[in-house]
Amino acid sequence: MKKFLPVIMSIGVVVVGIIFAISGISTIANKDKFDTQITATVVDIQQEWESSADPDDPDRLVDTAYIDYEVDGKKYEHVLAPEQNGNMKVGDTVDILVQSQNPEKISALNPTKGGIIFIVVGVIAAIGGCVSTIRAFIKRR
Repeated sequence: MKKFLPVIMSIGVVVVGIIFAISGISTIANKDKFDTQITATVVDIQQEWESSADPDDPDRLVDTAYIDYEVDGKKYEHVLAPEQNGNMKVGDTVDILVQSQNPEKISALNPTKGGIIFIVVGVIAAIGGCVSTIRAFIKRR
């Protein structure tokens, strides 16, 4: 089993890369559904220590912002902000996009940018995973 671990890990990276790419494509394909710009208020910042994947890198404190917003008189409370910015503070306002037909669906102001980032990261991970998988198979021979 130990000698199959590199192959399994490489295939896992390929799968994750494909999922990221598909998510990015979906984001871009659905960007027109986010048709209403509104202002939300940052209501909570939760801090959590994030462990580094590299043992030589230090752990770091990560801020996660939550927002409240209102659409057509209905309030949506303590929702994960679609874009995280380490400079956000409780009480700040942020502009977001919502789907007028489904207001619980929110996005940052430029969903295309996020979609492109997901596609690029996904393609790089998938290609890297494929190369790694091929190398792992060659080493086994």
